[in-house]
Amino acid sequence: MEREVVFGENNRMYGTLALPAGEGVHPAIVIIAGSGPLDRDGNVAKKLTTNLYKELANFFTGIGFATLRYDKRGTGKREGNWMAAGMWDLVEDARTAVEFLQAHPNVDNQRIIVAGHSEGTILATALGASMPLGGVIFLSGGVDNLSEALSKQRELGSKELLAKPVLGKLLKLINVAQKSEKSAAKMMEKFKQSKEDIIKVQLFFKQPAKWYREHDAFNTREALKSMNCPIFAIVGDKDALADKEVLSELPSLIQGKAEYAIINDMEHGLRIQTEELSILKSGKRFKEILKRPLHPEALSKLEGWLDENYLNNNQKENVG
Repeated sequence: MEREVVFGENNRMYGTLALPAGEGVHPAIVIIAGSGPLDRDGNVAKKLTTNLYKELANFFTGIGFATLRYDKRGTGKREGNWMAAGMWDLVEDARTAVEFLQAHPNVDNQRIIVAGHSEGTILATALGASMPLGGVIFLSGGVDNLSEALSKQRELGSKELLAKPVLGKLLKLINVAQKSEKSAAKMMEKFKQSKEDIIKVQLFFKQPAKWYREHDAFNTREALKSMNCPIFAIVGDKDALADKEVLSELPSLIQGKAEYAIINDMEHGLRIQTEELSILKSGKRFKEILKRPLHPEALSKLEGWLDENYLNNNQKENVG
């Protein structure tokens, strides 16, 4: 059963709550969206339809979990400006969603999990370091903060360009990789020097300065050290936006039980990608990849972890 809900007294939010079949209370999952003006379903009004979070919610509800997904500020039915929201504003939104579920009569408040996608993995980390959670799922991210992730994306793009036979030689001569990093550092310094939520760069282009500042200052690894709930991270080997190698750090960082999985032929949006890994070609492939299903192995891994930790007879012992 799926219905729209409105919650948060001082932080008015709109979302979709879905309950699985059956009476009584259920474990629950809050879905935290990635970056940009994404609504509760993972779509950008009149521009982009992915339905990623709607599909994930349907999957989670189908295996026995209540789910809550919500509109980000300035999207869907919600007021506000998504670009003016800082990292900690987004964390507060996630907290409000968890607190709504904690008070819901059909939800087991000891088994509330947050599932963050992309930027949502960072927000889930910040939330888990500041309040007790039943569990955390990292989808297409984890461990790195935003600045680290963006730096690695630029590095991957530079490597692809430099590997081109003719263009690569030219770009090496003009030190394109070094110039790219210097330009990024200069832009970040501009964000840090500003006290505004949004600033214009190159006279015309608006940038979320507050969002960048707060993300850059957040130490994900230190935050992970204060988390003691079960964590499961999942990244695709064709994901050009998230570093899969850093997931090996998780077990040594958190106090609780951490597991991770790297899925063959899965891209950042959790869909099947058999083509080679390429950040430069990702834009051209995007619309075609959206037609593909969520990766079945990823869903199988998620179901196995959730069943083991939250649906079996030892669920209470496994939840931190």
